[in-house]
Amino acid sequence: MPFSTAGWRFPVLLLLCFVLGIALRPVSLSGDVVEYATDTVAMAAHGTPDIRLDDIARTRRLAPPLTEPLNQLEQGMRRGDRELYAAFVRGRDDKVYPIHFFGYPALAAVPFLALDALGIDPLRAFQVVNYAAVLVLALALRRFFRSDVKAALALLLFFACGGGLYINWTSPECVSAAGLLAALLFLLSGAPLAAGLLGGVAALQNPTIVFFFAFGPLIKLWLEYRREASFGANLKAQLTPANLTGLAAGLAVFALPVLFNFYQYGVPNIIAKKFSDPHFVGMARLVSFFFDLNQGMILAIPGVAVLLAAWGWSRRAAGTLALCLLFTLALALPALAVQNWNSGAAGVMRYAFWAAMPLLLALLLRVRERARWPVPLVAGLALVQAAAMAHAVSYTYVQMSPLARLAMRVAPQWYHPEPEIFAERMGHNDDYIRPAQAYAFRAGAMSKTLYFPAEPASIAQLCGSDGALAPDNAYVDSAYGWRYIDGPVRCMHSGLRQRTLQAAQFRDRDGIALDAGWSGVEFNGGAWNGAWSQGARSRLVLAPAAGADAGARPASLTLLGQYLDGNRRTRVRIDGVDLGWQELDRPVVLALPAGPAGAPVTIELEHEAPHAPGPGDTRALAFFLREVRLHEDPSLAHR
Repeated sequence: MPFSTAGWRFPVLLLLCFVLGIALRPVSLSGDVVEYATDTVAMAAHGTPDIRLDDIARTRRLAPPLTEPLNQLEQGMRRGDRELYAAFVRGRDDKVYPIHFFGYPALAAVPFLALDALGIDPLRAFQVVNYAAVLVLALALRRFFRSDVKAALALLLFFACGGGLYINWTSPECVSAAGLLAALLFLLSGAPLAAGLLGGVAALQNPTIVFFFAFGPLIKLWLEYRREASFGANLKAQLTPANLTGLAAGLAVFALPVLFNFYQYGVPNIIAKKFSDPHFVGMARLVSFFFDLNQGMILAIPGVAVLLAAWGWSRRAAGTLALCLLFTLALALPALAVQNWNSGAAGVMRYAFWAAMPLLLALLLRVRERARWPVPLVAGLALVQAAAMAHAVSYTYVQMSPLARLAMRVAPQWYHPEPEIFAERMGHNDDYIRPAQAYAFRAGAMSKTLYFPAEPASIAQLCGSDGALAPDNAYVDSAYGWRYIDGPVRCMHSGLRQRTLQAAQFRDRDGIALDAGWSGVEFNGGAWNGAWSQGARSRLVLAPAAGADAGARPASLTLLGQYLDGNRRTRVRIDGVDLGWQELDRPVVLALPAGPAGAPVTIELEHEAPHAPGPGDTRALAFFLREVRLHEDPSLAHR
């Protein structure tokens, strides 16, 4: 079909296909559906994003599977709780809002009302918004390639790189991915205002996409750079009123959730404050983001990655790929801090799906250079990507993928998933990873086991209460203190005893004395039995063991508790030896310095930011000590 800027057949045909797609495919109540569905109901009902009891009741009728979390939210609102069901918060006006900005629900509110008036399930409004975003992407592809056929093939590639997995979801992943790719295409084909606005819309729910406003212009500058002209001249050619207006308009759209968050919560992003932790940013998650065999980006774009790696590259093409790789890395890094790493996904991780769009752009730029696309290349890419999508829909995010299971059966020593992925998929649940639990995958004689060395209960599950792990196991250290054992688990008799000192011992000074810098011992139930530090420094003294263990000195200890907001670490000194800053809300093993048998052990804690928790409590608190574990684990000495 020849290209025509005034042609109507391509968009009309696509629109008909999309209407048919919506009619034939049910809406998928997936992702952050509780927040987005409830907020869409709110926006449609009263035009504001605050959640009211009537909105909860309506959402419950429309989506019965959401009854339990909605009940929790309703009960908390009726009680006037400050801390509500995890995905909702109170703003400065004491109204209740979802933690996610209301941009996506605002887009869905109009089709919600229209579908509701027609007697059609109004939650299909999310499909309408998602398909509309993909239709805009199709128009951007058509402008980019100046060919209906090539635009249609490129759109199929988008679907085969994850778009087909997320287009029916009640979450904005498809809008973010399609909006980001369309913004890049429009920017590179001379439509900066459309590019800027789409970049802003794509970033409304996934703020990391703001990097588009840096990397998009850089890629454009690189592609249009004239070597015969100076850098200043090339830069001036890009700083046109149209380009600057487009970027400014997009940044204004991006700023909406930032301003809303500042107004309501006093921070630029409430999700980053409540549900992210820089501690998680590291190589384990970075590798997982791109290469994990359960949800890594490679699962969505294997064919694209092979072509990008194998294609002969000119200087300009290599530079473009480098910029696209850096753009993808910039999109990935902030996502590494999320607390819930094994979150709902359709094969590929949600963040990895839209973060792959710059790499898809790099391939589209290469194929645009060819007047005719080689049939073997197109067919091979289609087959590989179709296989990737078939694999992605064959399992859920609480199951190991077929590819991951194969890797652990054939070569377990080469594959060690990020601990949360392994633990939750072995347990087939979306839950917290628990240091007291051991997790195992077994396939015949081969096996893989994940455990927490600092947690005696984890080792007891593997070796019994009087056993210990043998030093000749095939140990592989993972992230956050977790450790894998590849192959069969070998145990030995430990001959050692463990002691755990808790609130009752604190109160009775039974084996431990909370000396200076502590508030009174509290018994508030569960994890809140213990004692708060008070002031900048605290000291506790461990008495020598009595009875059968008299004279014995533990080789290591673990201090466990939780921090008051604003505190993340504590400086620890044991018998005068400085062990540095430690995160004591995690089961960290602290080696005791050598000392005489039968002598007390003095532990001094320096707190990071002690402060009063509120106007009704003037104590300078920092760390709540829940328990002290005295132990010696032979497996800790295997290195």
